Amino acid sequence: MENRMNLIFDAASQLFINKGYARTQMKDIAKEIGLSTGMLYVYFTGKRDILSFLLKGTIEPAFVTQEFELPIRSELFDSLDNEIMEAFEQNTKAFSAHLDDITNYPLEIMLSDAFDVISKYGIGCLLIEKNPDDLGKLTGYYKEYRQKFYHQVLSYITQYMQNGTFRQVEFPQYVTRLIIETLSWWGMHITNDAFETQKNITVETAKNICMDNLLHAYKQ
Repeated sequence: MENRMNLIFDAASQLFINKGYARTQMKDIAKEIGLSTGMLYVYFTGKRDILSFLLKGTIEPAFVTQEFELPIRSELFDSLDNEIMEAFEQNTKAFSAHLDDITNYPLEIMLSDAFDVISKYGIGCLLIEKNPDDLGKLTGYYKEYRQKFYHQVLSYITQYMQNGTFRQVEFPQYVTRLIIETLSWWGMHITNDAFETQKNITVETAKNICMDNLLHAYKQ
């Protein structure tokens, strides 16, 4: 079951991200992993539960491989929105821990932490970004979270410029957006929805390439 649930997770996430939740049917997911549509219904009663399964698996990876009573019940996801918002809140709090004193929080570590957050929650973030009409409440919250994340990175960069570890730039607000987009490209887009996805690239390799480029461009 563990292998099959991983296959469903991978196939459904790619379809919901690239084709869209509304345009994807259960038969599309089943075909992608070589199952009959009827067999897929043994695991899930409908694609809404599959979407919830993907989102839950993003914030709690061990959930995907646990033992389930089949078909997976919708009741497992009754508090999912709150769980996702709580996960984002915890990350916001953790990432802001050094804003008052960056003495022992150099640029390299900040960028590494930012990459890790983006990579860890990449699939869930893309599911929300690509399907805003189907995830209304989460979409609104996610927009707020992105703004908080942007302002946190901007605040760090401003302080690094002040202490001379980040090269002086005329428009730090736009450089911050560029940095976040670069982190996002290597952290989630290249493996999920790039024009030519690179499924065989490891997270570690993507992170090293991303970090090398950013530090070469901006470290003083």
